[in-house]
Amino acid sequence: MERRIKDYEKYIEKAAKHPTAELKQYHSEMLRNFQHERAMHLAVMLFFVAVTLVFIAVAVCGAFFIRDLLFTILASIIAALLFVTTVFYVRHYYFLENHIQKLYDTSTKLYENNSKK
Repeated sequence: MERRIKDYEKYIEKAAKHPTAELKQYHSEMLRNFQHERAMHLAVMLFFVAVTLVFIAVAVCGAFFIRDLLFTILASIIAALLFVTTVFYVRHYYFLENHIQKLYDTSTKLYENNSKK
């Protein structure tokens, strides 16, 4: 997805110099697709954050209240794996958010170039 957005940014930056109605329609559709992708990744990221926090709480409760070493170790391992996955989701979502903001700027350029003609 990251490569696709970067390639699209390069394409639309060049094409925005000579906007057409078809280009604006295409850009609008692509922007909608990227926004949908961003929304889905936000939902997945929030899910992973919630599950990670639950497993961290389970590991802490296991250590202090249940006092079962095996249970605490397993919950801690799962929490650590989920934490690493969550970090990658946050990084990817950060990328999506920033690049979609850049595409909004490109949208503005498309409409500004069109109004000058």
